Amino acid sequence: MSNKSSALSAISLFILIFRLLPSLSEAAESRPVVSLSSPGAGSAYAMVFRIAEEQGFYLDEGLDVRILSGVKTATSVQMLVGGTVDATQTVGPTTLAAMLQGAALKIVMVFNDKPAYSLYAKKHIRAFSDLKGAKVASSTPGSTNDRLLKIVLEKNGVDWKRDLQIVYIGTSDVVIKALLAGSIDVAVLSHPGNLIAKDAGYVELASFEKEVGALTGGVAVSESFLTKRRDAAVRFLRATLKGLKFFKNNREGSAKIMAKQMNLPYEAALKTHDASTPFFVSDGLISEDFQDKVLDFELKAIGTDKKISREQVFDFSIMKSLATK
Repeated sequence: MSNKSSALSAISLFILIFRLLPSLSEAAESRPVVSLSSPGAGSAYAMVFRIAEEQGFYLDEGLDVRILSGVKTATSVQMLVGGTVDATQTVGPTTLAAMLQGAALKIVMVFNDKPAYSLYAKKHIRAFSDLKGAKVASSTPGSTNDRLLKIVLEKNGVDWKRDLQIVYIGTSDVVIKALLAGSIDVAVLSHPGNLIAKDAGYVELASFEKEVGALTGGVAVSESFLTKRRDAAVRFLRATLKGLKFFKNNREGSAKIMAKQMNLPYEAALKTHDASTPFFVSDGLISEDFQDKVLDFELKAIGTDKKISREQVFDFSIMKSLATK
């Protein structure tokens, strides 16, 4: 090829790229990035997002959703407040505490209407009266499962400040490893950790299922994301709702994704799915009465006398609009 032909080819290529630039830019803008922090990398609640990702629901909505897994609860909320992420799975007392301090956040979707936590102990601990001097593992001070732990201990006559030691070592997937290794005596566990503990012969001292008002999974966002990027918020929540419905209604498909994401055998993933689904809502919503119970539970967990209205905490406007379609 002559130098003249090469030059003409280069010019033609440049013109083609120049003409494509606007369309490439428009494509990038039509696929906005949504960043999400998820504390429980191995929890059933995190699977809602992973299912939406694996099934292509986010891509179908034209979104580039980036999930940051294994982020500690407090850090997850700090990232949301600071604008590092657009959304978080954390919807418990830590999020409410940030709101009480002036953070412009809203809970926009809820996954559960009862907590799926249980308290498991080594075999020699058969009752709450055996907890004297025990080392009990929880996740984060003031978190939902930490509050539930203290409520259950107090109901069963245990002075948790005096009779035992509470240690904070992370989410259920981390805690179950510590229990199996023998470095702790008792652990607050959610699925699949509680199923693993049961199969290993550990003793279930209590289930937290009947403790009303405890939220352990959902979506909280910044008000900026909700207002300034409303279209992206709608698309994100619509895809996440599809993930929730898939989880509730597709046992085998969900178990395959759970086995991959949780590093579980398929049969164990099926058991985890079956044990988890009764704790999940179907539409991402809770009633106003239940919202009030959540606020009562979480304000007590924080240990404050401050009051806050449900309208300051929850904004289900998008979820309600999606439920009618």
